[in-house]
Amino acid sequence: MGDAVLDATLLMGVHGVLTRHPWLTPPGGGSVSGVAEDVSEAEDVDVFGLAVNRAEVYGWSSTLLGAGMELGGSRWGHNDAGEDWTQDGHVREIGWLQVDVPTCLNRQRLPVLPVATVLGDVLRQVGDVRVTGVHTVAPVHLAPDPAAALLYAAHWYELADPGAARDVTVTVSGRGAGLPGRGGRVRDEALACAYGRMAVEPESIAVNLPGLSRSPTGEVQTEGMRRALAFRCRVPVWSLDAAAWITEVFVEALRATGTAEPVLITVSC
Repeated sequence: MGDAVLDATLLMGVHGVLTRHPWLTPPGGGSVSGVAEDVSEAEDVDVFGLAVNRAEVYGWSSTLLGAGMELGGSRWGHNDAGEDWTQDGHVREIGWLQVDVPTCLNRQRLPVLPVATVLGDVLRQVGDVRVTGVHTVAPVHLAPDPAAALLYAAHWYELADPGAARDVTVTVSGRGAGLPGRGGRVRDEALACAYGRMAVEPESIAVNLPGLSRSPTGEVQTEGMRRALAFRCRVPVWSLDAAAWITEVFVEALRATGTAEPVLITVSC
């Protein structure tokens, strides 16, 4: 498989409804992502600029290059980002971030949760957010064995309100011919990786995904991928963090069952 396919790109898109804060809504309530003219010294607002800012604050990535300003151990390099903040109440891809994952960091997992955290911070800073789905292009071939990390992740949800449990749909798309035949093994591995905090059952690959917008970002990265697996999952709570955890569980389930190439994982509530 060529280097063009086995690249180090991780792309995450967050889908849902974002209602911009009134003080960030442009005159007339249009779809332009900017701040009102009477906000002193305000800059244009977009996901890319805010994501760069937030990743810098966390120490996960930086655009400060040269003069010794580079981060040691940067979790990713920024590639691109964008948003659809059309104010019509419909499910849209309200924020996406594409990054380049370094290959030289010892045992660092794919930055699924850090990227989701940055996107979540950005979106909440701009408006009130209702997340309905997440799609992630994940370079599974770069994912290390997560060791105890997924055990700790599962323990995080032990304190969830028992009444907050939700059903979500997970799909996996890829280029590997053997992927459709591994559904049972992937399910078993996902159950093991969730440590009793998530139920996983097979679902038809033709299942509808109402939580995702119609045209998720990543056409180039997903070229040649076909939906191969689908699962119905019962999770303790629904949130952007939970969607990132679900994604990480399936990244490991795929890695452990022989996937060694990028895949597209969607989580729809």
